Amino acid sequence: MTINGTGFNGNGRPKIEIDWKQFESYCAIQCTLQEIADYLDCSVKTVERKCKEHYGCTFGSVFKRKRQKGLMSLRANLFKLAEKHPQMAIFLAKNWLGMSDKQEIEHSGNISRSLEEYSTDELLAIIERGQRAAKA
Repeated sequence: MTINGTGFNGNGRPKIEIDWKQFESYCAIQCTLQEIADYLDCSVKTVERKCKEHYGCTFGSVFKRKRQKGLMSLRANLFKLAEKHPQMAIFLAKNWLGMSDKQEIEHSGNISRSLEEYSTDELLAIIERGQRAAKA
């Protein structure tokens, strides 16, 4: 029996009704279990229990499946951005293709001292010479 149509039966908290389509969209945008529970104004345990009742498995299992839609959408948007923004193309190349900005450095001459043997002033002077040479 409910009181005033609130879902409250007098024996505990009001019954939580979950909009499962909305729940799945939160999983798609990578919301955490705690964030979803907070939004639903219930405990993490309640969300876990409701997932088991509705899907027959844990929140983690549901989240793992439902988040894929969000990841696919994000990936598609990144590719669209890369078509118009070179920075995004560079980001994708570095992060997904393993490319990187590398400078090949050649040195000539005889290295007779280890780095530990140079003073800070000597190292700074070497760096400045290298920077000037790179600009020339």
